Amino acid sequence: MRRRGTKLLIRIFFTFLLTALLIIGGLFFLAHSLKPEHSLSPLAEQNAVFYLQALHQKLNASMNEEGIQNLHKDLRLYARVQGFEDFADKQGLPHFEELQKEDEHFSEKVILGKHKGYFYAELRNASPRVAWFISAKEVPRGLVFPFIGIAGFVLLILIMSFLTIRWMMSPVKVILHGVHKISTGDLKYRIQTRQRGEFQMIGNAFNRMADGLEKMVVSKEQLLRDVSHELRSPLTRVGVAVDLMTDEKMKVSIKEDLRKMEELVSEILESYRLKEGAASLRKSPTQLKELIENVASDYSDTLPGVIVGSASDITLQIDAMQIERVLRNLIENALKYTKTNSKPISVSLTTTKKECLITVKDDGAGIDPKDLPHIFEPFYRADSARSPGKSGFGLGLAIANSIVEAHDGEIIAKSQLGQGSEFTIRLPLN
Repeated sequence: MRRRGTKLLIRIFFTFLLTALLIIGGLFFLAHSLKPEHSLSPLAEQNAVFYLQALHQKLNASMNEEGIQNLHKDLRLYARVQGFEDFADKQGLPHFEELQKEDEHFSEKVILGKHKGYFYAELRNASPRVAWFISAKEVPRGLVFPFIGIAGFVLLILIMSFLTIRWMMSPVKVILHGVHKISTGDLKYRIQTRQRGEFQMIGNAFNRMADGLEKMVVSKEQLLRDVSHELRSPLTRVGVAVDLMTDEKMKVSIKEDLRKMEELVSEILESYRLKEGAASLRKSPTQLKELIENVASDYSDTLPGVIVGSASDITLQIDAMQIERVLRNLIENALKYTKTNSKPISVSLTTTKKECLITVKDDGAGIDPKDLPHIFEPFYRADSARSPGKSGFGLGLAIANSIVEAHDGEIIAKSQLGQGSEFTIRLPLN
């Protein structure tokens, strides 16, 4: 396993090594192309001599200022000709003495170089003496700046190397997506990757882990569901037996405990039923504004009270009983953690182009930041919720979240300690 696992590292290493070698080679070639040569090859020298001799013969055919001017018009070449120095001075061409100072002895037959914005060439021992010039501005850019092509080549190699490494590492995104799916509760998700080798091995190991997790969670849920079903009968029998007791005080106490146990069993079974998603809902067209107002009116006599803020008149295809259950849970939680002199709990309804938002806001005790990410988990109760007078089993928000998710929506919670909480139910319009 370890020997196979090194293949990916080796491939990445050699990819970067090849990239580095190509960059170094490109830079070396660039430096070499910009560095002046100290000598000409025999072939280059022979071609230069042949070309300069041809120019010399063409100039000899009309050795006057007009002939020199015509050569410039035809070939874009300037010429400083011995005997026509004044004409060359008017054109601003370098003097012969300046060219001799610039001569780096490229060749025994020709003089080559650059001076004052001109590239020049001169055939040694020619009579009359002639120096040929071409303006650096008129030389093709590819010859003046050869490094542009080389830089483009290096850039191309870098892009190809990046794309290759990106392709090699693309399965990492697939694996991260799978981890996200599993962490959000989608235990049926499995990784599908076309690549072979290490990533296929990781994908197979991930899928085996997901299989084990799914079996473990399903068996645990099935056990809890079966136990909850089996508890209903003995609880009913105990309730009948308690009714025959003569001690009223103990009878009331036991009845209250039985009520809590029956409530817990019902919530457990309901939470598992809601995991079936949309199949567990009984949807019908419902006016959300009317539903919210009806729920809020039931708490009109409860301090600090519930008020309905802005409410858009919209009809949505939902399970009205279940959404009402979510609203009641959020309102009752808000009432539980606010003081009688606090501001009334606000319930508002707004819509966007794609969804409607039901917001329940209070200015109560708030939720500790360490508890906020876990409040929708089953049986999770914050430390403040365990204080005397705060009854519950930690299933209310988990069931509310399951109901909203079954409607393809979500609940978002925002809260700060001492500044209250805000729960927003997001339901898609379609």
